[in-house]
Amino acid sequence: MEFEAKSSRDGAWYDVASFVTHRMFESGDPEVRVRFAGFGAEEDEWVNVKKCVRQRSLPCESSECVAVLPGDLILCFQEGKEQALYFDAHILDAQRRRHDVRGCRCRFLVRYDNDQSELQEIVPLRKICRRPETDYRLKLVHASKELSSMELDQGSQQVKDAPAAPNPVGHFGEGTREEFHLSAEVPRSTNQVLEANVQSSTAPTTSSVLHAKEASSAESQTILPATEIDSIQNMGAPSLTRTDNASNIKVDATAKSTIQD
Repeated sequence: MEFEAKSSRDGAWYDVASFVTHRMFESGDPEVRVRFAGFGAEEDEWVNVKKCVRQRSLPCESSECVAVLPGDLILCFQEGKEQALYFDAHILDAQRRRHDVRGCRCRFLVRYDNDQSELQEIVPLRKICRRPETDYRLKLVHASKELSSMELDQGSQQVKDAPAAPNPVGHFGEGTREEFHLSAEVPRSTNQVLEANVQSSTAPTTSSVLHAKEASSAESQTILPATEIDSIQNMGAPSLTRTDNASNIKVDATAKSTIQD
């Protein structure tokens, strides 16, 4: 643990390099001889342990401005005409600003405790050292951020693990119910198209039947040679010959009877 001590010479606070020795007064208040960091033995001082020695103040980082609130005791860097030292001060007000690439842009109104005139000054965060007692605030801020992130992760995980609701749309969850029914009928329509293609490749089409009929009718109307026509006509001659023979027989019989007479 590191400490800082208040000098009785100027009322400013300095980091303690080491405690050289200590002593006890009859009043019961212990004192220690401290060597300030960056100074030699000639600058050693006896200081009251209860009033002038405490745990070292902490410089504020840009993200730690949330831990600095009105009413807090701080160690503030005061720049004077002759010297610049750290003195006790209290936060009177805080003006929160949006941070940028340069860091914290907040401003704080402070009042110095060592000055009897109660000097007030507006200072940036870089001039403020907060007390270690404010660490719990940063822990609360970090805990709340972690809790919110955990809740967000759990919520997203629950959404992922939740059973999927019946999706009437299809595998990819797009489209409407009508599109889903249409897509469900696609295999049947595809099979019908395939069967129609097979039937068209195996069964005769209407055009092929018409061509066949026209061909047969054309063949039936083909003109035959004259010899074939005569042979066909002669095939019907016996009936005519029988008729002619009958008539000839009758004629001959009549002629014979005439001759006899």
